[in-house]
Amino acid sequence: MKTTTWLCGIVAVCLLIAPGVLGGVQAQELAEPDARFLQAAAGSGMFEIEAAELAKKRAGDGDVKAFAAKMLEQHRAMNAQLKVLAESKQVILPTEPSEPDRGTLEQLSNRTGPDFDALYIEKAAMDAHTMASRLFETAARESKDPQVRDFAAHSRPMLAEHLAMGRKLQGEPPADPDKIQPAVKGEAPAVSPASRQAPASIAPAK
Repeated sequence: MKTTTWLCGIVAVCLLIAPGVLGGVQAQELAEPDARFLQAAAGSGMFEIEAAELAKKRAGDGDVKAFAAKMLEQHRAMNAQLKVLAESKQVILPTEPSEPDRGTLEQLSNRTGPDFDALYIEKAAMDAHTMASRLFETAARESKDPQVRDFAAHSRPMLAEHLAMGRKLQGEPPADPDKIQPAVKGEAPAVSPASRQAPASIAPAK
C-alpha cells in the first residue's frame, strides 16, 4: 500500500514538472512575415545553387564559372544556417525554388556557352541578387524576431558582394556594396517579406 502511494506521488510530481521541461525545449513559433522571409530566402538560395550547378557544366566564360563556384560555396553555407534557424522556429521551408525561378532554370538548362553566360548573368547574378538584397534588407530592418533579424543583417554584406560581382560580369560600374540600389526602369520594386504570396507553413507545437 505504501509502495503504491509512493509511486502515485512520483507520477503526480512528474506530470506537474513535465510541461515546464517540455516547454523549455520547444521551438519558438514566428510571426507570419518572418516565416515568409525564411521561406523566400530558402527558395532564393536554392535557385542560386541550382543555377550555379548548371554554370559549372554550361558556362563558356571563365569568370562566369568562377562566380558560379563562389555562389555554390557561399549559398550552400548560408542555406545550411537558414535550415537550422528555420527548424528552431518550426518553419517548413520549400523544397524547390519558386515557379518563376524554375522557369529560368529550365531556360538555362537549354543553353550553353555565351548564350548561357548572358542569361545566367542577367537572371542569377543580377536580378535574383537584387531581389534577395532587398528582401534581406527589409528583414534586417523589420523582423520582430532577433535571431531572424541578425541572420538577415549578417547575410546582407555577402549578398551585396555577389551583386557587385554580377555588375562587374555585366560590365556595369561598381556600386556601393553597403547600399541597396533603388529600382530602375524594368526592375521590380523592393520586396517585403510580409508581401510574399505563398502562406507561411508553421508546424504546430506539440
